[in-house]
Amino acid sequence: MSHLFADFPREVNMRTRKVVRNMAELQRYIDSMNGRDNLTTTVYGFRHLKTKGNRCEYSTAIVPHFVIDLDKGRAEEVLPEGTEDEWGERCTRDTLTLTEHLKKEDIRHATWYSGGGFHIWVMLSEIHTLPPDELANLLFSGRVIINKWIKNMDLVTIDPVVSFRPDRHIRIPNSYNFKRKKWSIPVSTKDLQDGWTTISDKAETQSGGMRAYGKNGLEIEIVSHDPNMTGLTGLFQKFDAAEIGVSARNLNGVPILPCLDAACCTKGSNPPHKPRSYLMMYLMDYKRDFARPPHESKVGNAEVVQWTHEVIAGLEWADYNPKITQQMLVHGASKHYLTPSCARIYSEGLCLGKCPMFDGKGVE
Repeated sequence: MSHLFADFPREVNMRTRKVVRNMAELQRYIDSMNGRDNLTTTVYGFRHLKTKGNRCEYSTAIVPHFVIDLDKGRAEEVLPEGTEDEWGERCTRDTLTLTEHLKKEDIRHATWYSGGGFHIWVMLSEIHTLPPDELANLLFSGRVIINKWIKNMDLVTIDPVVSFRPDRHIRIPNSYNFKRKKWSIPVSTKDLQDGWTTISDKAETQSGGMRAYGKNGLEIEIVSHDPNMTGLTGLFQKFDAAEIGVSARNLNGVPILPCLDAACCTKGSNPPHKPRSYLMMYLMDYKRDFARPPHESKVGNAEVVQWTHEVIAGLEWADYNPKITQQMLVHGASKHYLTPSCARIYSEGLCLGKCPMFDGKGVE
């Protein structure tokens, strides 16, 4: 576990986002809750907490590694006619393909079964402690590497939005997955070669440790904005379109910005405050048909608030409070908050790539 959890403070428990300040507190959490609850933690530790001390300041992430999430459910999306076993085998095959690539490049990594797929921990060539603007560039550059791997190796079961996200949680290795009724166990290359069923059977029993391969950290070329070009245009034009292109999905018939979809639109999650606020702004703006100025919209504030609240309630956030949500929405509607610019989203480390709704604006 020392590979993953060397830095503190960090957050545990995806529903409550409780802060733990050292390894002793993390170990107490694991010892008291393993087998009783799903155990999760942030991928990273942080240099600072927010003012109240109850959340980590994500812009101060310490980045010595990243974690890749491969999910059997994504195989179901691309192979809808398949079976549970076939989806599991595809996920296992993708994991084996990527780990063999990492072994060939002698990149230090370790893999464990999560119950519904696999996590791969990958060490970086250096520990990055960067100011927020440079951190955003690192996170984006890292996600581009993931996108290249997905494209070049046809890794359809990778969830590309999990890697290089300071706010995201992963399942703690060697903990129990209540949904799948399986243990999260370390897996070797031999296990992956034996296949999904063999690994799933082994996960009936708890198994400790991590099996690391490789010696070297992965080097990331941190791509920044071209000072001679406008904002994000000067960043996006440094990449091949296929490396950074992302699609958008609909939520209740509403086209959602992919960055906000990834940050706060997973049912039952407990997203950070800023993505929630940005989602509220976007939904209200959408309901007003993006009227400029917004007070000239034909849709009144009461209707905007009611509709937006219905969408948010449907997300079933773990700490959803109807009264507080209503207060926030009424305040937001009265202030006519507007959708944050792509530059603002990027500066928060939330940008996933160039989506169909890219606004072309520069850095604020």
